[in-house]
Amino acid sequence: MVGLAGLMSNRYKLDDVPDLTGKIAVVTGGSRGIGSALAEGLVKKGAEVHILSSTPEHGDEAVQTISSHADSPNIHHHTVDLGSLSSVDELAQKLNSNLPRLDMLYLIAGVGVAPYGKTQDGLANHFAVNHLAHFLLTDRLLPKLKETSEKKQNADELEKFSTRIVSESSELHRSAPGDLKLNEEEINDEMGPTELYGRSKLFDLLFIRELARKHLPSLTSSSPILALSVHPGAVATEQQKGAAEAYGLLGKALETVASYIFMDPSQGAESAFWAGTSGSVASRRDEVQGRYFTEADGKIDTESKQGLDDELAQKLWDVSVKVLKQKGFEVSF
Repeated sequence: MVGLAGLMSNRYKLDDVPDLTGKIAVVTGGSRGIGSALAEGLVKKGAEVHILSSTPEHGDEAVQTISSHADSPNIHHHTVDLGSLSSVDELAQKLNSNLPRLDMLYLIAGVGVAPYGKTQDGLANHFAVNHLAHFLLTDRLLPKLKETSEKKQNADELEKFSTRIVSESSELHRSAPGDLKLNEEEINDEMGPTELYGRSKLFDLLFIRELARKHLPSLTSSSPILALSVHPGAVATEQQKGAAEAYGLLGKALETVASYIFMDPSQGAESAFWAGTSGSVASRRDEVQGRYFTEADGKIDTESKQGLDDELAQKLWDVSVKVLKQKGFEVSF
């Protein structure tokens, strides 16, 4: 359903997605909401999809549902706790060893607007799950992405630049505190649900910005990888339940309103579909690399002042590497 919230957005429908036969995608959070809609669309276009989520029952349900909607389903579920760095590391190493290729890495999963909590690693939930787990996962899967890209360099433009990393950010990144220091103490500070979520969505787009700026192969190299972050729009998903928990009656009202005017997950997935599969991303590659988009084929530089801050992106990168090292995980970006 195209909710009122999505009437003015650029569209990138499933019919616009090119044939993905032979390609492999990994989708975190692929068992619910936008991630599930994305995984289903990728499978329908011929891709082999590996969805990562924390609940086996949800994963099995998603696999069954997606398989029933596709002619030749090639969908797999892997259980991972994004709140446990060891769980992320173990699965990522397994995927890197076992997958024959990796064309698309979608970083979709995350804690929504919900109360403050800590993971079993002793880290703030929003920082650990929405950002740090994806940081570690990307590091571990980057060798497979590079290897895959290198095999495409004698192909046409779309194929040559079809190896991609897409992170799900949000316009709510604007609700992040405006005086971020990004040190070890601050990232674990307790704050309100909206600020926690907004800050984590800011981290999602800053991660992609810094990743593309300094840590991916050049677009003129033998293994180019494109990385983008996107806003899905106002989408009715299970995340509204977190808002109800955080804000009581006000949150419950939001959950009710969302069911009527927000977009459904299939339209919410369109910006991620575009970022991960479209020819326009390939043709606009120098312009879009590392950037944030509020809609399919949208404008650049629409994010907040903090979202455009390369120094802040560097600080986030440095503190992420430092925290991972303290927890016993070296990265090789």
